[in-house]
Amino acid sequence: MNPYREFVASISAKDFEKYCLEVLKAYAEAEDLKNFSILHNQKVQTNDGEYQIDIMAEFMALSVSFKVIIECKRYTRPVEREKIVVLADKVRSIGAHKGILISTSGFQSGAAEYAKQHGIALIQIFDKFVMHVQASSDPQVNPILAEFIERSPEFYAYQWNTNLIDFPDKKIYPSKRMLLKIRKEIMKRIPKSSE
Repeated sequence: MNPYREFVASISAKDFEKYCLEVLKAYAEAEDLKNFSILHNQKVQTNDGEYQIDIMAEFMALSVSFKVIIECKRYTRPVEREKIVVLADKVRSIGAHKGILISTSGFQSGAAEYAKQHGIALIQIFDKFVMHVQASSDPQVNPILAEFIERSPEFYAYQWNTNLIDFPDKKIYPSKRMLLKIRKEIMKRIPKSSE
């Protein structure tokens, strides 16, 4: 059993939508996307009906404009395959190039497999304390790490590995640049003898 599937980030609906926008901006920064634009809560009309899209992003790469649609799911249980199927259908109908599903919980194995087969990226957010505690073999947290955790954003976002299917392993947010800035601020305050 994958324990990541059972982690659920506790975040309000309003904060979750704001957070998803921040995650995508950090993703764009990390990928150095050109002409990146992002729209929230859009209605898109197609020849087979109108679709509500949580977030739509566009950017330039290889001199081509790419369109990505993003669904944000604030669930307390692992996301089911059906939600990925609906997103894949929206991607096709709208003519987008990619679909991303961001969730406060993990993904059922059938959902992860379907996402892999249909090119849907899966991102799960975690409370920052969950990520630091699970990565630590020592329950004692040194003061520098404690301050780093305190200054970090409240939630982290990880992309599920499409090769392994069942594991969130690529950190998307906070970006390396954001974490480096926090680290530099902390290190400025530490006397040279304690480094």
